[in-house]
Amino acid sequence: MNLTIIVLVCYLAAVFGIGLYNGRAGAKNEEDYYLGDRSFGPLPTAISMGATDSSGWIFIGAIGYAYLAGPVSFWMYPGFAVAALLNWLFIGPKLRRESVELGALDLIDYFEKKIHKTTKDTSHTVKIIGAALVVLFFIPYMSSQLTAAGKTIHSLINLDYNAGLIFSAVFVTFYCFWGGYKSVIYTDFMQGSLMLLVFFIFPPILIAKIGGWGAFWAAAQAIDPVMGTLTGGAAGSAAVGVIIGLLFYGIGEFGQPHILQRFFSAKDDNTLKYGTIVSSVWMIGVMCGSSILGCIARVLLENLDDPEYAFPVLVGQLMPPVVSGIVIGAIFAAVQSTFSSQLLVAVQAVASNIIKPLSKRNYTDTQLVTIGKVTMVVMCVLSTAIALLDIDSVFSLVVFAWSGLASAFGPLCVLLIYRPHKVNKASAITGMLVGLSVSTIWYLAGLSAYCMELVPGMLASWAIIELLGGMGSKTEKAR
Repeated sequence: MNLTIIVLVCYLAAVFGIGLYNGRAGAKNEEDYYLGDRSFGPLPTAISMGATDSSGWIFIGAIGYAYLAGPVSFWMYPGFAVAALLNWLFIGPKLRRESVELGALDLIDYFEKKIHKTTKDTSHTVKIIGAALVVLFFIPYMSSQLTAAGKTIHSLINLDYNAGLIFSAVFVTFYCFWGGYKSVIYTDFMQGSLMLLVFFIFPPILIAKIGGWGAFWAAAQAIDPVMGTLTGGAAGSAAVGVIIGLLFYGIGEFGQPHILQRFFSAKDDNTLKYGTIVSSVWMIGVMCGSSILGCIARVLLENLDDPEYAFPVLVGQLMPPVVSGIVIGAIFAAVQSTFSSQLLVAVQAVASNIIKPLSKRNYTDTQLVTIGKVTMVVMCVLSTAIALLDIDSVFSLVVFAWSGLASAFGPLCVLLIYRPHKVNKASAITGMLVGLSVSTIWYLAGLSAYCMELVPGMLASWAIIELLGGMGSKTEKAR
């Protein structure tokens, strides 16, 4: 067994131990299993949110995109930084307080209970449709994380791609199954810290190997003129569309259930106050680091068949075995943190937001947790099966799922917090479905090259909720 594998095994053992230790007490009820009794402070809340947000996409998909597109990829990060800041300042505090007041356990549960509070509608239609959309997008989203893990293992330790993928799925599912949310958030905290360390350290080291910043950019532009532009080679209106789409990509933060879940589990308002600072530092460091690494890889590895192998290949060729093991651990950290968080939210969507309301039975706390654990195994099998098909790139799968979730849930979340009188059952359901449909059609029509699909998707959802909500308000007044 070489040194790279030894380091990786030690890292995985540490993650596994943290997951088991923090989940050792088991879960008393749904709130404990899915939210850890809302007991987390600023550091685990902020860093685990960052790790969950960035996913394996940041090491595999985003670096691969920067490898191909060059500096245009940097346009994503101002949007991400601003959207994350707005999320922490204006969405998080209100969402945390209202979720406690309403007893809401996740974003979909919040939708139903807030609509019930403002309109007195007691049906479960919003919850069931919203939960179905979560599952629809989270299964391919989770599959993309496993794809990233498979590519990393195959590239760096020459383990079969499918075997690495399956191992990743089983490994994460086990500690989620054992300890629920507490296991997830503390392993995410550890893994997010490692990711930040890698992105702060590696770009300067590799740029020094090339000969400094000047030599690096000169070499990049000599390889491909696109590397010297901020538009990815696009011009005119196409360039404007590309930049606007990338800038607005970050607004998808407002509609991601696995990211917003961290606000539900935060201990108090001070957690979010101090967490805002931690999250901003983490976001800027990791996001900028990934684009720089993609451009560096283009200089050092000119002709890769699959750009999404760029970072693993770069590390494998240039770094000693111990460092390679640490980097594999960091990529695994990104994969595991997102996969575990999405897995738990998908399980909650099925067990709590679909099965429970449809069955119309009163379950005990033990039964509810058991249903969740069984559902977790099923979700793991489904996402692994899709990942084994290897049907798309990590970057494409993540962008599609991110945009779909943002279009369906982002406008509804913001409006329920700040304009609840504009939201009723009809406007909420129609807004989710219209936003999703517009985003999907835009993507399938190939229009994403001109503007990211979440922009028209979110605008359409917002407009239809405002329109139908206004009509509903007038009807109520007439009565």
